[in-house]
Amino acid sequence: MYTVSEENMLISMIAYLEDEGNTELSSILQVSKFVYAPQWDFSGIIQYQRKLYASLRVPIRCRKTIENSLDILSKIACEIYIDDDEYYFLGINEVGMLPIQTEALEFEQKHIVLEKDSTYANFIKFLINNSNIDGLQKKYLFEACECGDKNNLLSATVMLGASAEILLLDLCKAYKNYLDKQGDSTVSDAFERKVVKAKCAHDRLMEFLKRANSNASLFQSLGFEDINLNFSFFDIIRQTRNDSGHPTGNVITNEQFKMMLSNYQHFLPKVIEAIDKLNNSL
Repeated sequence: MYTVSEENMLISMIAYLEDEGNTELSSILQVSKFVYAPQWDFSGIIQYQRKLYASLRVPIRCRKTIENSLDILSKIACEIYIDDDEYYFLGINEVGMLPIQTEALEFEQKHIVLEKDSTYANFIKFLINNSNIDGLQKKYLFEACECGDKNNLLSATVMLGASAEILLLDLCKAYKNYLDKQGDSTVSDAFERKVVKAKCAHDRLMEFLKRANSNASLFQSLGFEDINLNFSFFDIIRQTRNDSGHPTGNVITNEQFKMMLSNYQHFLPKVIEAIDKLNNSL
């Protein structure tokens, strides 16, 4: 019926936008729908050839962005479509909305309804399905997601910071266990005094980094190729948590928090695996 199917049109537009480096629009189209709207009016170019328009159905939060870029997207679609005797394509003339799809999740007798496949929903499913994360960590992270979804970002950031602080302390304790098994009590006792029993998270991280860098080959074998870069994520979360927990006036955006949460989802299993290996002397 159409020389370019709705599916192929959308895929082609995404490919074009990616090639042009327009990642924002291409990412929106990846979760959108392209729909043709044939008209009864004739084009007046070829006998009995009718006019053809199209609409884009996009997520509600993305509608304004697409409306502001409609001329660009319509032009791209016109360049892709191949007119024939049946239809003369005139571009995209409407931006519609896709309904939000939700899913109900349960964690420790708590029920929460979230947007399906959202950052928060995916993270909570990651927590539920991961038996290596201890219960307290899960509680903090569940509340971080719950607060983030409700746009209570100060509370969400504090909860994420608490989780990261526990994770750092567990890593330090695991490295202390590793040092104990190496038989050098002087090094082990100094590590416990300076790192494990540090007065604050910042001091603990700085002292830990000194010792991790002095034993770089060990941590590289655990998957941390660039020690300072890999573990700087702890400090990013700590600073953001401190800004949120004190009257600094600095407020994180929802997008910034979701990016931090997504990065933590990749970081957490890696550190947990390292803790397990250190506790078992590799």
